Amino acid sequence: MTTHAALEWRDGLPYSTTFDDTYFSVSPDHPQHGLAETRHVFLQQNHLQQRWQNLPADKPSHFVIVETGFGSGLNFLATLQLWRETAPVSAHLHFVSIEIAPFSLQDLQQAHAHFPELAEYSQALCEQYRFLQPGINQLELPNFSTSLTLHIADAASVLGELDLKADAWFLDGFAPSKNPEMWQAPLFECMAKCAKAGTTFATFTSAGFVRRQLQEAGFQTKKTAGYGAKREMLCGEWPSQAITPLLDMPKIAIIGAGIAGCSSAWFLASMGCEVHVFDRAETIASGASGNPRGMLYPRLNTEELLNDELALRSYSFSLRHFANLGLAEDAFKHNGLLQLGGAAREQKRVHKVAARYAHLGLLQHVDAAQATELAGVPLTSDCLYFADAAWVNPREACIAMLKHVNIHVHLQQNVIALSKQDGWQLQSSTDLHQGFDAVIVANAANAAELLPDSSMWLNPVRGQMGMIAGQSAMQDLKMILCGIGYLTPLQDGMHAMGATFAHGDLDTDVRDADNASNLNMVSHLSPQFNAVSSAEITYARASMRCGSPDYLPYVGPLLPTDNLKPTSISITDYEDLPAPQGLYIHIAHGSKGLMTAPYCAAVLARRLLKDFSIVLPQLTEDSFWNGLHPQRLLFKQLGWKKLLKPFKVTG
Repeated sequence: MTTHAALEWRDGLPYSTTFDDTYFSVSPDHPQHGLAETRHVFLQQNHLQQRWQNLPADKPSHFVIVETGFGSGLNFLATLQLWRETAPVSAHLHFVSIEIAPFSLQDLQQAHAHFPELAEYSQALCEQYRFLQPGINQLELPNFSTSLTLHIADAASVLGELDLKADAWFLDGFAPSKNPEMWQAPLFECMAKCAKAGTTFATFTSAGFVRRQLQEAGFQTKKTAGYGAKREMLCGEWPSQAITPLLDMPKIAIIGAGIAGCSSAWFLASMGCEVHVFDRAETIASGASGNPRGMLYPRLNTEELLNDELALRSYSFSLRHFANLGLAEDAFKHNGLLQLGGAAREQKRVHKVAARYAHLGLLQHVDAAQATELAGVPLTSDCLYFADAAWVNPREACIAMLKHVNIHVHLQQNVIALSKQDGWQLQSSTDLHQGFDAVIVANAANAAELLPDSSMWLNPVRGQMGMIAGQSAMQDLKMILCGIGYLTPLQDGMHAMGATFAHGDLDTDVRDADNASNLNMVSHLSPQFNAVSSAEITYARASMRCGSPDYLPYVGPLLPTDNLKPTSISITDYEDLPAPQGLYIHIAHGSKGLMTAPYCAAVLARRLLKDFSIVLPQLTEDSFWNGLHPQRLLFKQLGWKKLLKPFKVTG
């Protein structure tokens, strides 16, 4: 994004010109003053060390902190350090922060340089602190069993949407006299809504109106000694005699070991679930996820705004996700990508997309001359330039995700039937697998065979890609080119190209005609590539993609169709639908599954856990989540119009 905090650096310290205040303070006599204040106010007064030491070591647990004002991230770094030092490895920290104007990465790193003892934690944060967008940004730090949910928005717009149960609040974000808009009734109403037995809060201020509003919201408050020159501060807790029980994490079965299934397994396992992945093939990623290259970029159009919103959220999320997997350079590489304008219709799209989305900082419009310089080969049209776009080896990514200690893989298990008795049972061709609390069906078009009465419309599409040895005409290509197909720069002596689209074609044999089609596509990407149409193809692979009629994936609970029939009363709210029964869908990502599946998997994991009363910070608004419902086209057929297209598109 291009809008960051308005800062001045005064005596080496970040100073907000918007709020006329420093983010933290240091002095020659006490260079760690800001860190010491954070520890005193937020860590000690929320009793975090004692609480974390008392978390169970023999089972998964979760701890949720909500902060108002991320600022320099100092509170987060201090919290992360204490979490690593005191919490059991089985626990997961969820840190939710709201920030209207985030630091740039450069400013963040400069601020952190004041605190060398936090260097390790700063590095982990800064590696994920990229591609930030307005709205909800999810930054995962798996080596610390920590998730940072960073809301980039005005606090008033976020607080009403928060759906979680907080263990502790850090009320920061400049003093009430400097930032009065934040310290209003919506903040304290949200705190009460998100409270549970034992929820605590701490804040540096001791302002009387803040104390009164906390009390009116239901919190017990007390004044205690502030830090340094601040004589007093406030802290307190939510009064309750009830003890909130620590719930067992559900045991999950996932059918399908492609990018959707493996991503779902990874995020659920990271939350502490025992996950079992079943696939009928001999190897994982045997379908479209088995291609040696997949492109990671969003195709935007400005017409289907719901699809654009999913693409933008997924793109920034997935770039961070794949960076977390520790993939080698031959499995994940940021080359950048140019999306060619080409024909008049595409030229129009390029200009419209740039006009609408360039301000987000993920893409920019370049003319043919600029594109030629970027690509290293002649190009003849305006382009969209995605500087951070990448290619990924999907199979290697799937292998990396399934290495999690909580994941168990069962290959050559063709699940042919599901049933629910005491728990969910999976009947394969050879075995009966029992005792699952929930099942996620993530086997692409094969879901139609397993769930013939689901009322999901699935569109299978054959695609063939190929690899060609390095060509003299392509030796200077520096980034991915994408027109009606794609071409990658040289990697290990090979260029990847693809892919064909054949709707409804279920054959996965490699075809010479498709190889010729891909070569012809490549020859039109640059005038320099004319002779490439006769190049030798050294590898080719065909597979099936699975899409939906509206080009959105199916993600969410699958409801019994017996309960979804025309009635005299139209259903107008998702809350009026039957409750989820533990059966979920994660399919139909089409050609963009490499980008959208990890994001949707993370969203699904938290929504699924919420259905089991484990309420963790959510990654989307309800309206966004509902728009991916697997049976949305059935709702349309039933005439339940108010359930359709519910996304709230921003921007």
